[in-house]
Amino acid sequence: MYLPEFTFYQPATVNEALGMLAKGNNAAAMAGGTDLLVEMKKGLRRHDEVVSLNKIESLKLITEDVNYLYIGACVTHNDIISSALVKAVLPALCEAVSKIGSEQVRNTGTIGGNLCTAASCCDSAPILLAMNASLGIINKEGRKTLPLRDFFTFNKKTVLNKGELITQVIVPKPSAGSGAYYEKFGLREAGSISVVSVAVRIHIENGIVDDACVVIGAVAPTPKISGNATAVIKGRKADDLLREGSLLDEAGAAAVQDSIPIDDIRGGAKFRKDVLKVMVKRTIIVAVNAAKLNI
Repeated sequence: MYLPEFTFYQPATVNEALGMLAKGNNAAAMAGGTDLLVEMKKGLRRHDEVVSLNKIESLKLITEDVNYLYIGACVTHNDIISSALVKAVLPALCEAVSKIGSEQVRNTGTIGGNLCTAASCCDSAPILLAMNASLGIINKEGRKTLPLRDFFTFNKKTVLNKGELITQVIVPKPSAGSGAYYEKFGLREAGSISVVSVAVRIHIENGIVDDACVVIGAVAPTPKISGNATAVIKGRKADDLLREGSLLDEAGAAAVQDSIPIDDIRGGAKFRKDVLKVMVKRTIIVAVNAAKLNI
């Protein structure tokens, strides 16, 4: 199976890329191409023009200010993993993207591309949602910032319009007393697609979980915040969340209430619900311990 014919562009600036996307009949932006080219080869997508963003250096930067970390949309997963800045500020993000695909995929695939696939099993989205990340988006009219929680509309669907690009992922720097963790369950150890995934962020103040976020993945059309599970753990004593028992069971059951799993080749809906209960409990415990170490 071969790629269909298309016109390939490699602009050097964001403005050039926007112009090419606007002029094309059904042009597609490409970062790493690990999803786009595969889908085109399989006949799942058809584009007459492909606009590569790989030569735009401004989209490959990782920077910071006092309150935020800024990760360019074309930063690869392995660039994130090896970044001393990301390791120091957002270690849970490094851990999450290390579970994406294979080494070859992580060398080429990008954070922006992973989010734009908008797959329910996307590995970068749950931890970024838990961390209250936003996206920098640009079009010919200007720039805007959009909370990631408002980006996904359905499986493989986003709010991005024709001629728009993600330029960066904007993540608030965690304060003292914060901890986060992401875990996925797949059918094999390496290169697996998530059957169930969970991300949890916890903030502890005076022994109380005063802020929290539980996100579930691969069990609904999009990665989503579990409002029910978040409500269970918020306001509780942190030490109570480290004890196996009714409170963790309640959080796991609450997350299942927010799930809409399907039956597919990787697992049935009931199986996914059972795994989700266990993973929510386990992920909460790790996030709480991380937060306690950060106080």
